[in-house]
Amino acid sequence: MKKILLIVVIFLVGCTPKEELNNKENVLENNNDINKEEIIKEEYVDSNPIKLGLYLYTGNYNNKEKLSTYETSFVNGSDIGSFEVFFTNEEIINGSSFKSLFNSYYDKYENISEYKIGYNIEFTLKDGTSNNFNLLEPNNYLYGDYFYTYLYDDIHVNEGEFYSHLESIDDDTLITSIKIYATSKINEVENIKLTVFTYDEDDFDSLGNYLGKSKYSINIINKDI
Repeated sequence: MKKILLIVVIFLVGCTPKEELNNKENVLENNNDINKEEIIKEEYVDSNPIKLGLYLYTGNYNNKEKLSTYETSFVNGSDIGSFEVFFTNEEIINGSSFKSLFNSYYDKYENISEYKIGYNIEFTLKDGTSNNFNLLEPNNYLYGDYFYTYLYDDIHVNEGEFYSHLESIDDDTLITSIKIYATSKINEVENIKLTVFTYDEDDFDSLGNYLGKSKYSINIINKDI
């Protein structure tokens, strides 16, 4: 991401005698003898080149298909789904392992370590209430009455060995997958929108909303409604 500085120069033009006197008084009051003002405005421009896709975890890394909509039953005490991110928007990808498949796309980008992976979840209840939050680090139980969210780094692990969800992150962590697990009030949830995005430190507004273009979303629908 980068920002462009726009410089607007405002010149003072001719005034009536009364206006000129007022201007002189203002100049003396401010002790600032200038005849122009520079206003510097920052405009957000996103130069992030990363393409993204979300794919369903099946345990088999061959012939993985990109998701757009995912329908399943929302059942208390069971997984809604585990979703993996790859730095591509290809409809079908394949590879011998997660790590090799992920790196085959990850390594194509320059300065890739400058960017991190984050998620946004927006979910709507049957009464029409909507909730929206970002996950940039583990926060498993933020809306724990409805579901838990587990984040995983599938890269910095020993391939073939069991590993658990993340409890903390550091500068090297890659949050390459997310699992959503249904809890007691899941029957009140109508649908979930899951978005993955890549970001650096300047890609959010003052309210924490993601501003960038490197993102991909899927709709997770309760098929029993």
